[in-house]
Amino acid sequence: MYFWNSKALAHELSANTLEKKHYKNYYLMTALLVSLVYYYGMYSPYFNLNIIAVEGLMTLAIMAIGIQAAYRANGGDDGEHFISRITALSFPILVQTTLAGVVFGGILLGLYFALNLEGTAFDEWYEWTISAFTLFLQILFFSRLVFYMRRVAAHSI
Repeated sequence: MYFWNSKALAHELSANTLEKKHYKNYYLMTALLVSLVYYYGMYSPYFNLNIIAVEGLMTLAIMAIGIQAAYRANGGDDGEHFISRITALSFPILVQTTLAGVVFGGILLGLYFALNLEGTAFDEWYEWTISAFTLFLQILFFSRLVFYMRRVAAHSI
């Protein structure tokens, strides 16, 4: 299993050399990672309902556009193994974007406490910044996913 190397995974998908049991492992690991991120989000929820609404609507739009773009990149109705490919490629890309989000969030949280900004106008700015970065990571995730789906479908890895 590739935990980080999206290019090597894309090469195996393109050559159709990935073992069937690995597809199951990628699905399982992706589901576990998504659940972990979900429960982390439940642990540190937003307080501003406007942020929740904006981010929720934007997330739904990004997902719809991203999955459709990945489907087209895989060849659309003529493509092969869409679900297997998108599931496998999602895992290492999700690991990378999740790590970037945790690092960014940690830095922002560290600054928040180090500069003693609790109870200031920074509280609302902090939530909007985290939300904007979350949306950026989603766009980055789908951009990379579409890039690799296109290369796998074209056998150009």
